[in-house]
Amino acid sequence: MPTPVQMQVIPAALDGRSLLVSADTGSGKTASFLIPIISLCAKLYPNNNSNLRKPLAVVLTPTRELGIQVEDQAKLLGKGLPFKTALVVGGDPIARQLYRIQQGVELIIGTPGRLIDILTKQDIELSDVKIFGLDEVDCMLQRGFRDQVMQIFRALSQPQLLMYSATISQDVEKIASCMATDIVAVSIGKPNRPSKAVKQLAIWVESKQKKQKLFDILRSKHFRPPAVVYVGSRAGADLLSDAITATAGIKALSIHGTKSMKERREIMRMFLVGEVSVVVSTGILGRGIDLLAVRQVIVFDMPNSIKEYVHQIGRASRLGEEGNAIVFVNDEDKKLIPELVDILKSSGAVIPRELGNSRYNVVSLSSGKNFKKRKYGG
Repeated sequence: MPTPVQMQVIPAALDGRSLLVSADTGSGKTASFLIPIISLCAKLYPNNNSNLRKPLAVVLTPTRELGIQVEDQAKLLGKGLPFKTALVVGGDPIARQLYRIQQGVELIIGTPGRLIDILTKQDIELSDVKIFGLDEVDCMLQRGFRDQVMQIFRALSQPQLLMYSATISQDVEKIASCMATDIVAVSIGKPNRPSKAVKQLAIWVESKQKKQKLFDILRSKHFRPPAVVYVGSRAGADLLSDAITATAGIKALSIHGTKSMKERREIMRMFLVGEVSVVVSTGILGRGIDLLAVRQVIVFDMPNSIKEYVHQIGRASRLGEEGNAIVFVNDEDKKLIPELVDILKSSGAVIPRELGNSRYNVVSLSSGKNFKKRKYGG
């Protein structure tokens, strides 16, 4: 059964429209841009002549993990069709990735930095690319990624744009409209808000008491692994995962950007098959990653933006299935308190007395509720 975002977006994408799509985490966005890509490839390359193939689509993701996941889903959706992909992300030998492209593929999936490395070192033919996809577009068009993304975009010849995220800012809207003047914005559900399927519980806890509170939650009879715990630093992830294993008696591992791709893949394998009950992660697992069995997320350290919070707690729900998110908060999170209170209120969550009475709980002029967003597509 197609999801609401798939029912609205796939026909428009198949019709060749450039789209800027905002939809809840876990709503089926990935399939909604992969299906039009696979359909196009099957139409233009119906026969399995590998050496004649040139890339017809490029999809960029902000992290290696998300790139791997997108390729896995593309292979699943394209099973039985003469459809090949190349994954170009850091952590794997660049020569192997280049060879894969040269053997003939329709879809390149990768991170911006690695794809630029390949494009600057080798002559890769991108003149036939018809679709340019940006997953987690709000992250992809932020400073740091934006220049790389635009460099790749300028190497293409006016492709159809498919850009997706659960959170889209006015800045992203402006950049997208410059990239494609006829772009259509599609908003499913409430923009920049978490899925209704995620039940949020905010707990006011001072920083020194956070670990003990976490251990109490993990030991309680209500705790249902597997779970993801989000922290603010790589060192914090390592220390907390060790502490969970030693103190709470629950097998936990950390995952972050300094670990090799081989290590990260093995950790995710162990987590998804149940050998590890808790993964302590930096924001690397906060965007787009489908953690199908996870229904419990704990935000141990509030992230740097409320958008990242929305993405993190979204890992607790896939395709509308109910999940739970616990967030630890105190006055050290003062910059996010007004927006957090707004999100908790709008979702019907209980506001802890200390949070409601915090001197930082004032309406912020930069609060998301002051943005006027366009809404298309019902």
